[in-house]
Amino acid sequence: MDIIKELGEIALGSRLKRLSDRFMQDVSKIYKSQKISFEPRWFALTNYLYNYGGSSILDLASSIGFSHPAVVQFVNQMEKEKLVEEFDDGNDRRKRMVRLTEKGKSLFESLQPLLKEIEDSVKEIIQATGYDLLHVIESVENALDEKDIYNRTLKRTKQRHMDAVEILRYSPVLKEQFKRLNYEWLKKYFKVEKEDEKILSDPEKEIIDKGGEVFFARLENEIVGTCAAIKINDDTYELAKMAVTEKAQGRQIGKKLALAVIGFAYSKKASKVTLETNRRLQAAVNLYESLGFKSVPMDKESKYERTTFKMKLEL
Repeated sequence: MDIIKELGEIALGSRLKRLSDRFMQDVSKIYKSQKISFEPRWFALTNYLYNYGGSSILDLASSIGFSHPAVVQFVNQMEKEKLVEEFDDGNDRRKRMVRLTEKGKSLFESLQPLLKEIEDSVKEIIQATGYDLLHVIESVENALDEKDIYNRTLKRTKQRHMDAVEILRYSPVLKEQFKRLNYEWLKKYFKVEKEDEKILSDPEKEIIDKGGEVFFARLENEIVGTCAAIKINDDTYELAKMAVTEKAQGRQIGKKLALAVIGFAYSKKASKVTLETNRRLQAAVNLYESLGFKSVPMDKESKYERTTFKMKLEL
């Protein structure tokens, strides 16, 4: 049983690592059989230094696509074998500059016939597959450059979290949840002001009856977030009183609530949504910016002491 093979795509990294290890082990055996003191993992670095001359560790890592710690490790190993040496380029003494020694150059030159034979053996293996393997690998690398596995997976995870959140519209039984959730974040970052108290104590009078709406996010049968769409006029709604309980943050709840407010404003044929916020709430600011909100000048004095700037989204 080959567990790695059976796992398929989820274990692709492990399978490629295993394949790489097989290549490296075979080449290492070749060097040892020829009594050559050289490691396969040094090849890319040595090839670069031979063809392009001395380089900083940072430039080496960037050029051959290895991590900085890996290059430092290889250089240290090669220094012990007297294959590379450090030198001062005269411009920046903070940079660690390395180059091949005469011994390193001589060894690499003597390896050329053997390297050609190794290359031909690798080509033979690739041809036996019937695929242009190098082209496939390059295509995978290009796809990763365009969007790596981290960002591809993060997008799917965020969507899964959003799909799990249910958005509810206001009902009297949720009135206290509106107040509770907002008091939680207000007391943590600022204080509950008179304007907060007025709106949170009577959302029906202050928001619903004036043409607005209050939304709630429910996750696993628990109300974990809320947000209001306050009608300013027929053309404008304000996204306000956004609150997500701390234990549920990072689950795309704020985004789904904000989209509910934006969708509500759009359904009412409004042309813009505004909001007031504070730079201390950086996660919220980042969310608003990701949805297309842009900072705009304050056209009138804020009702809140904590507000520092205004944002607007054109619909």
